[in-house]
Amino acid sequence: MSQRVVRCQGVIVKDNNVLVLRQYNQKRCEEYWMLPGGGLEAGETEEECLRREIKEETGLEVDIKDILFDSPGNGKDVYERYVTFLCVPAAGSIEKIGSETVHYRQIMELVWCSIINEGQWNQHILSEQFYPSMTKIKDKLLYLNDKRK
Repeated sequence: MSQRVVRCQGVIVKDNNVLVLRQYNQKRCEEYWMLPGGGLEAGETEEECLRREIKEETGLEVDIKDILFDSPGNGKDVYERYVTFLCVPAAGSIEKIGSETVHYRQIMELVWCSIINEGQWNQHILSEQFYPSMTKIKDKLLYLNDKRK
């Protein structure tokens, strides 16, 4: 299997909330939160990768609206590039905890987090690891919303 160097991830928005995964890494004995998504496989388009990963992890079918961010990796993991898409759940699609293909990681919970009200964010969303991503997402979504008005 070739190394996956592009991570495609989705900001899935419903009723001013964003879907976030709570995961547990057994190797590191660590809980963390992240957007649904994963590595681009050979022969896949970025959109195909995103749909596959979201379906595997959340059970959702999504409609992809736009690319929010296309960013270089930070050098802290295997990904050289992150592509973050804006998505909405497809009509009739219902979320459920899916599988994680890496045996030592487990999806514990799917959480809809307010994108508008930071006062509703829990300590994990406010953590040093995830807070910069959430504020970047919030700022971009508010900007896009203002632009549409």
